[in-house]
Amino acid sequence: MKRVALRAATSTATFLLALEIALRIYNPLPFRVRGDHIVLPVHQSYTISHPGAVRMDRVTHVVKNSLGFRGPEPPRDWSKRFTVLTIGGSTTECRFLSDGNTWTDQLTRRVTAVRPDVWINNAGFEGHSTFGHLVLLREFVISMRPKMAIFLTGYNDMKLASARTIDNELNPQNLSIGHRVLTFLADHSEVGAVGENFIRMRRTYEAGVRTTEVRLDELVPRPLDDEKMNAILKQHRSGFLAGYAQRLADLVETSRRNGIEPVLMTQPALYGDVVDPSSGVALDTAAIGLSNGRVEWHSLELYNDVTRRLSQEAGVRLVDLAHEMPKDSRYFTDWVHYTNDGAKLVGDIVFRHLEPWIQSNRGER
Repeated sequence: MKRVALRAATSTATFLLALEIALRIYNPLPFRVRGDHIVLPVHQSYTISHPGAVRMDRVTHVVKNSLGFRGPEPPRDWSKRFTVLTIGGSTTECRFLSDGNTWTDQLTRRVTAVRPDVWINNAGFEGHSTFGHLVLLREFVISMRPKMAIFLTGYNDMKLASARTIDNELNPQNLSIGHRVLTFLADHSEVGAVGENFIRMRRTYEAGVRTTEVRLDELVPRPLDDEKMNAILKQHRSGFLAGYAQRLADLVETSRRNGIEPVLMTQPALYGDVVDPSSGVALDTAAIGLSNGRVEWHSLELYNDVTRRLSQEAGVRLVDLAHEMPKDSRYFTDWVHYTNDGAKLVGDIVFRHLEPWIQSNRGER
C-alpha cells in the first residue's frame, strides 16, 4: 500500500514539475491577478463572439497596449501632454465593445477636439471594485503620474461577493491562512497561479457575475414589499457603506498626494422605478437575482450617495452619471453595461462636465 502511495506521489510530483516548466515556457492563460498583485494584460488582444446578440455587436475586438490598458501607446513627450486615465470595473473597461467604441474612446475624441495635446487610456479592470483600484493606483498609476484620473465606482462595491473573488483577495488582511498559502504559491509558481485563478473564475461564475445581454422579453416579475426592501437596504447601510466611503476617500487622497487630479463618477443602471421606453417593460418589478429592479436601484443609490457626499466634502469634481444617464435599453446591453450608443452618450456626458475645467487649464501639463 505504501509503495502504491509513493508511486502515486512521485507521478504527481513529476507531472506538476513538467507542467510548471511548460507553463513557464508558454502560458496560454493570461490571468490578470497573480497572488496579491495585478498582472496587466500587456500587448494582448481578444476577439469575442456574441452569438445571437441583439443590442451588442456580434463580434468585438479588443487590443491592450504596452501598459496593459486600452488606447494609444504612452507618448515620448509625456511631461508635455495632458494625460488622463479612466479607472473602474467592467463598465469602464467595456471589453464587450470594440476598440474605438468605449466611453473612454468617445471622451478622447471630444477632448482631442479642444485640446490636441491630450493622451487618454482606459485602465478599467473587469470585476474590480475600489479594493482593486487602490492596488492599481499604488502599483502602477502613481509612478505614471497622469494629470487626471477618472474613477467610475459603486456597482462592484455593492456586489461585494463578486468583488472578493477578484480584488478583495488582493488585500492579504482579508485572506484565510489557507488562502494565504495559495497566494504564496501563486506568487512563486505558474501552476499555483493557474489554480488560484480558476478558483476565482468559479466563484465569479457562481456569483452570477457575467456580462451577457438581458433579454427584456424574458424577464419575470418579482414584487417585493417595503418591509423586504428596507431589510435589504439596512444590510447595505450597516455592512458596506462605511468601508466603501473610506476606500473612495483613500483613492482621492492618494491621487492628490501624488499630483493626480481625481474625478468621481456615480454608477448608472438600467433598472429602477421606471418603464423601459424602448420596450415598454416595467423595470421596477423585474426579477434580478432574489431582488428586483426597484430594490437594486435603491441599493445602488446608497453607494452613489456616498460618492456624491465625498465629492462635496472633499471638493472633488463629480460626474453624476447615475442621474444623467437615461434608463433606456437602447443604451444598455444588460443592467449596467453599455451599448455602442450608450458608450457614446457616457462620453458626451463626461466631456460636458470636464470641458470647462479642461479649457481653463489649457496652459497646464
